[in-house]
Amino acid sequence: MKKIQNNLYYFEISKNNQEKLLDDFYVFDNKYPDLNKYIKNTKEIKNILITIRTLQSKKEKPVVIDKYFLELSQIIGKYSNCSEFTCFINACDNTMNKFKNEMNLLKKITERYFAKRVLNEMVPEEWVQAILDTNSSRKKGKCGENKLIYILKKQGFKEVYDWNNFFNADYCVVKFSKKFSLKNVRENLDVKINTKKQNKTLDLIIKAKGKILLCEAKHLNTAGGGQDKQISELIEILGLAEKNGISYISFLDGKYSNVLLGVNGHGDKITTQRKEIKQYLNNNPDNYWVNTAGFENLISDLK
Repeated sequence: MKKIQNNLYYFEISKNNQEKLLDDFYVFDNKYPDLNKYIKNTKEIKNILITIRTLQSKKEKPVVIDKYFLELSQIIGKYSNCSEFTCFINACDNTMNKFKNEMNLLKKITERYFAKRVLNEMVPEEWVQAILDTNSSRKKGKCGENKLIYILKKQGFKEVYDWNNFFNADYCVVKFSKKFSLKNVRENLDVKINTKKQNKTLDLIIKAKGKILLCEAKHLNTAGGGQDKQISELIEILGLAEKNGISYISFLDGKYSNVLLGVNGHGDKITTQRKEIKQYLNNNPDNYWVNTAGFENLISDLK
């Protein structure tokens, strides 16, 4: 193990090495693997809707039309959220699951759809892919953890999945999970993890021989209410202290990290956040606030 520098050293590295404008760990630019299934289902929904509208215009018996409403309710499912019709369901303050199980509601929303929207047979592939692209942010949940594990593995750390391997390995990383629950981590590592939010789990546990670091990772691109809450959580973690020398890492990447670690003024809120980070780093020398570059250097020195 190299000599680990003080936490301000890695903080300065983070400040001087901004995050990339495009980070491949958070980019989902490939075509969706099930794209054809979404297109097929969208076409099927449209065909049924066109049939229902045609039958209604011809004054067909309700019992006949109801068969197609039933078919419509059955066909809406896993691959339906790219359909204009299911998007319209959301606009009507409803969800697909509720809609599927209430025939009267299905009929009322369908009538509104016929009156308020254009119905045609076109289902452009690029249009369906565009809707899937807008939902890509939902895939980012574990990307930060996976990115850090990738960096750790490059430095020779092994990902393990049980306590025996964790204690027997010199250099390893593990995700918080059922086996590594907050209760088990507190008991096995003799730590408190005293966050204000009770039962708040972190993301990773990193072991480098006798040194253990608990890591929370966040990826933020914009400021705002929810984002400010996440920054507050990272700052709170930076202020935690354990008697047995276990360290905490607050990791932040994304465009907001560049703003937060920059030198330009961005208002009182960011100024306050910067002061709190610096204060907690000074008060807790075993804890670290890092971005990608800072984390890479810290892990390299741990090895």
